Amino acid sequence: MHLTAVVAHPDDADIFCGGTLAKHADRGDDVTIVYMTRGEYGGFDTTEAELAATREAEAEAAAETLGAEASFLDFQDGRVTYSLENRLTLVEELRELRPDVVLTHFRDDMHPDHRVTSRLVTDAYYMCSLPLLETDADPCEPDNVYYFGKPTSSFEPEVHIDVTDHHSTKEEAILQHESQVEWLEEHGGIDAEFDGLVEGVRAEARVLGRTRGVEFAEGFVPLHKGADEYLG
Repeated sequence: MHLTAVVAHPDDADIFCGGTLAKHADRGDDVTIVYMTRGEYGGFDTTEAELAATREAEAEAAAETLGAEASFLDFQDGRVTYSLENRLTLVEELRELRPDVVLTHFRDDMHPDHRVTSRLVTDAYYMCSLPLLETDADPCEPDNVYYFGKPTSSFEPEVHIDVTDHHSTKEEAILQHESQVEWLEEHGGIDAEFDGLVEGVRAEARVLGRTRGVEFAEGFVPLHKGADEYLG
């Protein structure tokens, strides 16, 4: 099985679905994280180029911690837009990777990059199976898309994955993003929800776990409601 997470920024996979990715990697599945941007807007006292390099290195270290491969696209942080060209970029990426399952952002999210990424991935998921749409890679048909989100949106998980045995790996991966742990905790304002990042992620996973009778869980909403057996 091949699991691919398509995320807007380098730390998104670890925060929202790191336990699930680590769980699949641990059982021998192929896991890839596709980063739309290098998160070059998420910092201070540096340049965009310097921060992009830092965050790419952090993302690679975090992906390795989870047991995943890292792939970087060249979209610009805070400037991901919806277009046919960008949709086709995602089609090509999915066809190259040929995943069985795709994870990405829920459509309702405060961050514009998250919202646009969700739409691009959803539409690319459909289009990557079309035989008359020609790209360098052959058409493929992933089984399903699963969306992850956060409490600030209307996101209400329908599928809960027990990540109790992999939550410590998730936290270790999050801590690889040293620049972002500092940024999110000091930025304040609209990012105040991330104060105490690791502690907050742990608390949310524990709350979700209680709904399933486990210690820690991650939640998802499947695109196809009757096909949630692929993720677990």
